[in-house]
Amino acid sequence: MLFVFESLIPYPMPWMRLGLGNTATLLALFMFAPREALLVTLIRVVAGSLVVGRFFTPSFLLSLCGGLASLGAMSLVLRFLYPQFSPVGISIFGALAHNLAQLAVVYLLWVKETQILFLLPMFLFSSVATGFVTGALAFLVLQKLWAFGFSSTPILENIVQET
Repeated sequence: MLFVFESLIPYPMPWMRLGLGNTATLLALFMFAPREALLVTLIRVVAGSLVVGRFFTPSFLLSLCGGLASLGAMSLVLRFLYPQFSPVGISIFGALAHNLAQLAVVYLLWVKETQILFLLPMFLFSSVATGFVTGALAFLVLQKLWAFGFSSTPILENIVQET
């Protein structure tokens, strides 16, 4: 739903989206495990692209590669650097990986010119901004879930106890 809702929001730049769908991946990662978060990522990318008519298009490929890179980065940071990084920090790492993966795919498959690296500062800036928004949203949801008694993982319990 978030992916489809976000497709209706005007983009600040042609390539920049908030990445609200990544909130679901981040929540699955914290509440369950990387395997379940992978399923969420795959389902949201495939279902979202089917609904908006972008299945098997370059946009689909970029979403899939970015989503998988994001999940990989967030899983690693959660596993090895939590609790030094909160859900917001972990989300920022995910957004950075997402944008860097998309830039790499565009370079490898289409552009093949090093000038594409001039976009890197804008991508990095937007990653921090969108990762912050997505992570803050996920953090608020995690706090609410705890308030309603949901605590399926020790990670979720640690997050709420620290706040």
